[in-house]
Amino acid sequence: MLAAVACAQDARAFDTVFRNGFEHPANFDSPLGANLDGVVDYSTSYTFVDAMKQSRAWITQDTTGAGVFDTGEQACLDLDANGYLRTLAPVTTRPGCDATAYNAVATLFFFGDFAGHYPGGRYVVTYQGQGTISYHFAAHRNDALSTPGRDVLDVDAASGGWMMRFDAIDAADPPRDIHVWMPGYDEHSGPSQLFHPDFLALIRRDKVLRFMDWMQTNNSSQQEFADRPRLDDVRWTERGVPLELMVELANRSDAQPWFNMPHRATDDYITQFAARVKALLRRDLRVYVEYSNEVWNGQFGQGAYVEAMGTAEYGDVGSGFDRRLNWHGERTAQMCDLWKAAWGSDASRVTCVLGAQAANAYTQEQSADCPLWSAGAPCRAHGIDAVAIAPYFGGYLDGPGTAATVQGWSLATLFAEIESGGQIAGGPAGGALADVRDWIAAHREAATARGLHLVSYEGGQHLVGILGVENNDAITALFTSANRDARMGAAYSQHLADWRAGGGELFMNFTASSGYGKFGSWGAVEYLDEQDTPKQQALLGFIDANPCWWSGCTQ
Repeated sequence: MLAAVACAQDARAFDTVFRNGFEHPANFDSPLGANLDGVVDYSTSYTFVDAMKQSRAWITQDTTGAGVFDTGEQACLDLDANGYLRTLAPVTTRPGCDATAYNAVATLFFFGDFAGHYPGGRYVVTYQGQGTISYHFAAHRNDALSTPGRDVLDVDAASGGWMMRFDAIDAADPPRDIHVWMPGYDEHSGPSQLFHPDFLALIRRDKVLRFMDWMQTNNSSQQEFADRPRLDDVRWTERGVPLELMVELANRSDAQPWFNMPHRATDDYITQFAARVKALLRRDLRVYVEYSNEVWNGQFGQGAYVEAMGTAEYGDVGSGFDRRLNWHGERTAQMCDLWKAAWGSDASRVTCVLGAQAANAYTQEQSADCPLWSAGAPCRAHGIDAVAIAPYFGGYLDGPGTAATVQGWSLATLFAEIESGGQIAGGPAGGALADVRDWIAAHREAATARGLHLVSYEGGQHLVGILGVENNDAITALFTSANRDARMGAAYSQHLADWRAGGGELFMNFTASSGYGKFGSWGAVEYLDEQDTPKQQALLGFIDANPCWWSGCTQ
């Protein structure tokens, strides 16, 4: 895999733009970037031509009698260092593994609600070792074309996802180095291609790619650099995508990578990560780096961790939230110092980002000033270059207090609220888009006072049809329909114009692609095979009409 990465760095398939008589990459003066959807088997983003890397974690199964699809005994599996099965026998010395029910182990591919929206046709499975492998649901082995160590599959994508199951394993020579090449690729062409062309086509105009979800940043357990995801891992859905692959994508797509350091990462982790990126990233590209993600947000474990670290260092001074914000600023500052030291004379290529809550400029002020850090305040003096917010619009429409009203709305009423307001009691004056303008203005004022740039780490609509512990089907239907509507494209165009007018610089849409449903309709596109959507066209139209306007953006 490493050799394949190294030899493929010039394999680009992007169109170009001409500026001042010169030919440049298509994203040369783009003011927009994109967050990338998490690498999971149920994502509508089929990112890699080796689908094994996007398969589900091992599932223990009982195939006798009526069968049990998942016996829940994954902790008993005997795996090698890369996560491949060494045998079907359980590790009996582990708690609860002396008597297990499973007799087979499986993994899933494209097992989400998007039948017909991933490539169907002929797949090629290659592997070393010996075992009995069977295929189920949408996939069937073509026995006439298959040979030992190379199974050819016919996959009917329209019927849904599919399963690979290991029914027997030769413990002396277990199956390993497994690859599942998507239609059009095999063991000869796949290793150099790496990324699926549909995915590459979607991101070709994005200036920056944020890898927060690829790195599984939220609730991360990563701490030591030695324990990071590796290229040879059986899949990248369990621990995250290796940094080498993220850098390779940036190199091929002429994009600047945005990395999120795990909240538990040691100084050594951060330093080695930074040095590795410097060694691999093209010298004409910059890099963004951010400490964790949304530490102000109580939804994620990193918030409680950061607050506990702040309490341990500062004592009971101020509120717990203040201690959280101050230690967030402190650790961001330390991260910035480590990255820029690792990059030495190239430190100017590192943009160090401080995350803040869009609706609360106080989160920027406390973290950037960090008055509780007596040894190093202000934090902004430690190489922090920009503050990043997520100026989502419409988030107030998904709360329990609004359900009774919103669930009866038509699309016309919803867009009237987004564009001008007045449709819901107690809603923001002027509606959802106007509400965000005030957030942008407050953060711009605070950033300017501190000598910081204002960028977004995420942004777009925030219509989520899940209310508390109960799902509301009417609101889910309303919100998903709105995200497919041409009026959402118009709302995005206005939102982006407001961002520029308010003094914002780089805007990072969330997200490039993902399915729509009760957990949100985040993707600019819903499916990779249907990219002509109102939101995506609004983003592309803004890029065409608004070459990046801030100093240094095309350097």
